[in-house]
This record gives sequence, structure tokens and C-alpha cells, in this order.
Amino acid sequence: MLYLLVLSPLVVFLARKEAGRLVRLSVLVPLFSFLLAPFLLGTAAGPFRLDGVGLFYLLLTDLIYALVALFARGYFARAEAWRFYWAGALFLASAHGAYLAHNLGMLWVFVEGSTLASALLVYHKGGARPLEATWKYLMLGSVGIAMGLIGVILVYALVGGATLDWGEVRSLVGEADPEGLKVAFALLLVGFGTKVGLFPLQAWLPDAHAEAPGPASALLSGTLLNVAFYALLRYAAIMQAAGLFAFASSLLLTFGLLTLLFAALFLFGQKEYKRLLAYSSMEHMGLAVFALGLGLPWLALFHTLAHSLAKTLAFLGASGILSLTHAKEVGRVGGLVFHLPALGIPYVLALAALGGLPPFPLFFAEFKAVEAAMRWPGLAGLYLLGLGMAFAGLLPPMAQMGFGRGKPLRGQGLDLWILWLLLGILVILGVFPGVEVFKELEVVLWRK
Repeated sequence: MLYLLVLSPLVVFLARKEAGRLVRLSVLVPLFSFLLAPFLLGTAAGPFRLDGVGLFYLLLTDLIYALVALFARGYFARAEAWRFYWAGALFLASAHGAYLAHNLGMLWVFVEGSTLASALLVYHKGGARPLEATWKYLMLGSVGIAMGLIGVILVYALVGGATLDWGEVRSLVGEADPEGLKVAFALLLVGFGTKVGLFPLQAWLPDAHAEAPGPASALLSGTLLNVAFYALLRYAAIMQAAGLFAFASSLLLTFGLLTLLFAALFLFGQKEYKRLLAYSSMEHMGLAVFALGLGLPWLALFHTLAHSLAKTLAFLGASGILSLTHAKEVGRVGGLVFHLPALGIPYVLALAALGGLPPFPLFFAEFKAVEAAMRWPGLAGLYLLGLGMAFAGLLPPMAQMGFGRGKPLRGQGLDLWILWLLLGILVILGVFPGVEVFKELEVVLWRK
């Protein structure tokens, strides 16, 4: 049955190029997986095993993918829809494989598979700029993931070539050479950190988001980044089991904080709103890595959940804006709250959520991280500085697009109710964060 979860997304290819069938299958397959996966918790089949953390990310991916696939039916012309849904099916299969893989080698394979599949989403329409963005994405991603492979091989050698099973490796690393494990983790952080978008390895991220179609950008930011972050979670747990988390923490805190600060700087003066959202993704993945470095995996899990929902909402809103106005620049869009509130209100509130305002869940996540970082006042001060700069960078575009001068719009053909659904989920998560659930997931990842 676990193999069914990996292979079921490929059923989409049976629809050939018929737009209606593609939409139905692309929505029904992740919903089927969403309903089936909880019943398979704890089962194992070869290199695959579904534990609580894998289930968490698998369900999140399926939910977001189903909503994006449904929204995309009103975004793509019939002639090009099949390219999005076929590439999306390959990506979903890769993401499922990564979250089910309990073998570190298979995890690497599926993370690389997600890179190749998502490259097709970036190059959707073709042309010089998408080709350049895709090439940059593949080159940086492949170099990074190659360094990750070296790290995987080194971990395998350090446990005597006995196994690549994640649980067994954790039980063996206590006897491994600590200096070798430190080198391996550094390589793995660089490798998977490239896919996460950590500074200074993020150069692919703004171009890929800017050139990919809006629904594809929602998948890249809402689901793809989590695949690589999930791998980092697994390896951080291995370092914790080896008694070397202090070393891992220093690297995670450093890269997380640098990513936050530089992303905040990049947010200033961005003319295109999709690039703005791309740098916001960089910021929040830096915040999630920082939370992991604080030794709070539950907070890192919560942060990635909140970011995925908010960024999917923001990119779907941006998709609607681009479809209706044909304008990519912030300065050419205005008055959305007044002229098309069904789109403008959830989009502006998505930016507010990404800016860390209450009652949204990212405010709760950032507050908890500051609270934990107060053990080191200097670190907490830099963290707060980054948050303030990021909010200041988001505020002018939010004011211009939401309340500036603009023209009347009509949202025909777009499923704008999906934006309101995501907004409702965000508000509920912000008011009722369900911390105990995430702390139970931390136990699965960190101690069992």
C-alpha cells in the first residue's frame, strides 16, 4: 500500500491531454492519498516506512497540491494545462517518495527527483527567461544535491557500511567518528540547504518563482522547499542521536540567521510581486532552520506548516492578479481591496500573515523563537532586527497593491473561494496552534 502512495500520482497520465480529466484526476489522487495515508501510519515496505513526521508533510503536500490543481483549471489555457498537470504528477510522486523513504539513500534519490520534476514546472511556457531560470535552478540544485550525496556516502561509511535505514543509523552513530560526522553534516547542510534556499545558495529561487506560472510557484514555495527541509530534519536528528547537536545547532543558527537578514534586505525595492514572494520564502525557510537550530523541531514543523499555507495563498492570489491585470510589477497593481475584494482581501491578509502579524500562525512561531533565543540576547536582537526589516520590506507593496490607485477588475473564471479557504485555515491555526500535536511529532523525530 505504501508503494501505491508513491505511484498513484502517475495515474494522471491516463487522462492524456484532456483538460477536464486532468483536473479531476489531479484533485482526486492527492485527496485519495490524504484519506488513505493515516491508515498506513507505522507500516513498512522495503525502504519505505510511514512515521508521524512523514505523514505530517505528506498530508500537507496533498492538501496544497489538490487546492492548487483545482485553482489551476481557471488559470491555464486548455492547450497548456497538460504540461502543468503532467509535471505536477511527477513532482507529487517524488514528494511522496521522499516522505515515505526511511532509507537515507532513497531519500536523496527522491529529493533529486523532486528537483528534476519541478524544473519542468519552471520551464512551463518556454522562452529565454524561463530557460535561464530553469538552467540556474538545475545547475545550483544539482551541485548542491551532489554535495548532499557525498554527505550521505560519508554517513554510510562512518556507520561501517552497515545500513542506510534512518532508524538504524541513529542507533549506530553514537560509535561513529564525531569529526567525520561533523564534515558529513556540513556537506548535507550545504546540499539540502541549496534546495531550501539558504543564503548564499538561494540564487535560483527568485528567478524560478518569477518565471514559473503562478500555480507552479505556489507548489515550489508551498511544498518543494519542505522536501529538502524534511531531509535536514532527519539529519539533525542523527546529529542529536550522536551527541553532536551543539555543532549542528551552531551551523543551523548561523545559516538561518544569515538567510533571514539577507532575505529581509532583498525584500526592499523589489519591483515584481512574485520576486517579492520568492524572497519571503527564503526568509521563512531561514526562520524554520533557525528554529531547528534552537533545538525546537516542533517549532520548525509548525513554522513550515504556517509558511506553506500562507505562501500558497499568496502565490495563488498573485496568479489571479497576473491573470487579470497582465502586470508583474507592484507599481502597476493597486486598489485590490476596493476593486476586487474577493481576491484583494485574502491576498493582502496573506502578506500580513507573511509579515508576522497576529492573529496568524507565523506570529506565534516567531514569538516562540524569540522567546527561546533570549538565552543569547545578541542572537535574539539580530533575529528581531531581521523580522523588523522583513516586515518593513513587505509593507509598501502590501499598501500599494491593496489600497493604492488601480482599475476595476472582474474575477471571472477563477476559483477565488480557495483563497478564502486557505485564509480560514490560517486564522484557525493562528488562534488554535495545537502545540501538543507538534511536540508529539518532535518525539517521533528526536527521541524514538
